[in-house]
Amino acid sequence: MWPTSTAYSSLAPLSTWRIAPGHASGKTRQMRAEGEQADSPFKKLAEKYKVSEAQFLLGWGVQNGYPVLPKSTNPDRIRQNLEIFSFRIDEADMEYIRGLDRGPGLAWGEADPTTHG
Repeated sequence: MWPTSTAYSSLAPLSTWRIAPGHASGKTRQMRAEGEQADSPFKKLAEKYKVSEAQFLLGWGVQNGYPVLPKSTNPDRIRQNLEIFSFRIDEADMEYIRGLDRGPGLAWGEADPTTHG
């Protein structure tokens, strides 16, 4: 059976996601500020599991059964992406993250392909 969802833009909660010039995203200043806080849920959980925030988020998606499609040209990040299978997130933390309402999808910013021809 095919999955019903794909984890697109799995790293959107990170404060560093799509901030370079020309990388439009729908993230608000508030979303960026929340991600930069030392006590952000993703930073705390990544620290708990001794992985990067990106590894934690990718691992969460895989554990939920989503096909996760990370993209990188950086050899270190490619290695880190493969290391998401070296840890397992406990069920309490999986449920905690499922319960966070991060609002609507935001990967497309102002150029949402579902509304622009």
